[in-house]
Amino acid sequence: MKNKFDLSGKTAVVTGAGQGLGRSFARALSGAGAEVFLMARNLERLTRTAEEIADEMGTATHAIQLDITNEQSIINACAEVLEITGKIDILVNNAAVGRSDVRLIDEPLEEWNSILETNLTGTFLMMKHVGRIMIEQRDGKVINLTSMTSLAAMRNPTVGAYDVSKAGIECLTRLMAGAWSEYGVTVNAICPGYYMTDINKAYVAEHPEFYEDSLRQIPLKKWGEPEDIGDIAVFLASGASDYMTGANVVSDGGYTIW
Repeated sequence: MKNKFDLSGKTAVVTGAGQGLGRSFARALSGAGAEVFLMARNLERLTRTAEEIADEMGTATHAIQLDITNEQSIINACAEVLEITGKIDILVNNAAVGRSDVRLIDEPLEEWNSILETNLTGTFLMMKHVGRIMIEQRDGKVINLTSMTSLAAMRNPTVGAYDVSKAGIECLTRLMAGAWSEYGVTVNAICPGYYMTDINKAYVAEHPEFYEDSLRQIPLKKWGEPEDIGDIAVFLASGASDYMTGANVVSDGGYTIW
């Protein structure tokens, strides 16, 4: 019986792949057999991560420096992938910057623009250029990263531009899913809640009260582990999800069901 989750022979691109959830996505796709291109700004950390995954999984991985706020950087990165493999089967749009530390009403315009430029416009630009490749191939799987903050307003008054950017990605996912369906390209999203990444571990250590308060709002009473979310990307990248497009797969421990 054919294993629909086998990604052998597939080429995957993961942005923001040097650490955190991006690393988990790259690792999971590699473990499923895909040749993975890790992309991020920090080339040194990215190269180290790619080498670690290749050693662990035994599949080909590549590190490509990328600035998703720079369209030419995206064009160059796509060209580099095509030069090596001649195709892009899977795109995981993970690269993003985090929340602001000020109330939305006090957020400087420069900061607002920077967050939206990276998270929303960066995702759009990656979809624009990788999408053209997939449309020509008449095949492809796009996986965007939204957030539970795009579904439910956070009690924390310092979130704002981040939430808006993620809600925009959710809308963009639906729009492109409809537009690209005739070409055999599916577009879905993963909607994470709180995950215990290295960055979040450091934040929790400094703000234990935030962690305890968050647990009271999560029915499963725990944060997710980064390695677990990678399997959702494998599902959305695989043949098992061929009849899914425009979906937003929520993985938040139940936070948004209240």
